[in-house]
Amino acid sequence: MRYSVALSVAALTFVAACGTEGPTEASRTAAPSGSIVITEGAPAPTRAPRPLRSTAVGSISSSLGGSSTSPVSLTPQSCSATASQQVVITYTITGKQNNPATFDVNTAWAYDGSSWTGSAPTTVSVPAQDPGVTTTKQVTLTISNASATGLGTSSFTVLALNLVTTGTAKLAAGATATVTVHVAFAPCAVTNTAPTLVVPNDMVVEATSSAGAAVSFIVTASDLEDGDLTSQVSCTPASGTTFPLGTTTVNCQVTDNGGLETTGSFQVKVQDTTPAFFTSFPTGPITLIAANINGATLDLASLGITAEDVGHVSEPSTVSCDYVDGTVLAIGSTTTVSCTATDHVGNESAPSTLDVFVSLNVDASGFLTPLRMSAPFSVHKRGSTIPHKFLPPTYADGTPATDLAGDLRLVINQLDGITEGSDIEVNDYSAGSTVWRYDATAGQYVFNLKTVTAWSVGTWKTTVSYKGVVLATTDFDLK
Repeated sequence: MRYSVALSVAALTFVAACGTEGPTEASRTAAPSGSIVITEGAPAPTRAPRPLRSTAVGSISSSLGGSSTSPVSLTPQSCSATASQQVVITYTITGKQNNPATFDVNTAWAYDGSSWTGSAPTTVSVPAQDPGVTTTKQVTLTISNASATGLGTSSFTVLALNLVTTGTAKLAAGATATVTVHVAFAPCAVTNTAPTLVVPNDMVVEATSSAGAAVSFIVTASDLEDGDLTSQVSCTPASGTTFPLGTTTVNCQVTDNGGLETTGSFQVKVQDTTPAFFTSFPTGPITLIAANINGATLDLASLGITAEDVGHVSEPSTVSCDYVDGTVLAIGSTTTVSCTATDHVGNESAPSTLDVFVSLNVDASGFLTPLRMSAPFSVHKRGSTIPHKFLPPTYADGTPATDLAGDLRLVINQLDGITEGSDIEVNDYSAGSTVWRYDATAGQYVFNLKTVTAWSVGTWKTTVSYKGVVLATTDFDLK
């Protein structure tokens, strides 16, 4: 489609036209461009016969939008690809021309935000020609938006500059050799990008029950076009779900308004590393009553030691001690027992300890006469014999412990005000004391203490014990 305009010249004329077909291979090697305003879709007028006069025609390919209704469309320079386009101007030279001619055209046109600047001129050479001959020359213009403008329209005018011609039939520029290029500015094309999904790092969580643990997490999403999409994130399993013991993969996805989906995943490991704990453990020493003269048999269950796992995550829990059930502990001994609690998967607690003392059931009556258990205490003459008698203690089952005589110990010491004097071991004393014996007829232990005349007069304390277990103690006076 073209527009033609008649142009009078002194000798010869040429016509400028913008190519409607777009740049050819030959035109790509040319340089500048020019265009005129066209109306897209208008039919090309029929060219009438005319004398040897020059005409100038300018047009621009409809595919390049080279008219006021469909102009060249440029985006801001930041859009790169459509920030520049090429337009081909076709110059048509008709009529007689005696000698070759040349003219210049600026081939680079840039918009700086307010005006256009043409540069990079190229020279077009036109050969001499006879009447009736038509010569066409194409120039390619590169049009660029060197600004951030993305809205509105503008135009610039391409001139044929520095026309050089000689002879009587000279080449002259017609009115249409001046081409106007119209440009519209458009914003950068919006390219939908996939949203960004941010998932947590792999998580390790301690179980709170045998079912696992409730795990909460935050997954966020954002999109260049749609903004914050966190509310549209979907995860399976969801945050707040109870995760079982072991490792579970959480799969998340989000879809933007343009239909693009982004997925992500992370792992949640629910583990049990918490040891079992004692639900019951003695806080002080425990006294066991001997079963017989050998002592007491350790029975952990009887000590009231129990354990469980935190949250009952890994049951059953067990108790183990460094002294096992069935261990015999001697009468009078104090044994420190160390125990730990362990859950079903092997998480072991820190040790807890308790002291176990083995004793006898001591008869509360203490010493029998002639000694007295309370004031006024018995009075004895120095050098006399003081019988020490007491009922036997019993074992755990109530049986009298009648087999203790060989290890009974009697100690006396003088009381001097508040401070007690040195202990005196008086078992089988050389002055005439007898050994301890059990009198089965009387059902009591008997020991005859022979006092010594060298002992001081005053109050004395007497104590009988078996392996450290005190069986009876009281005071008496010597005179």
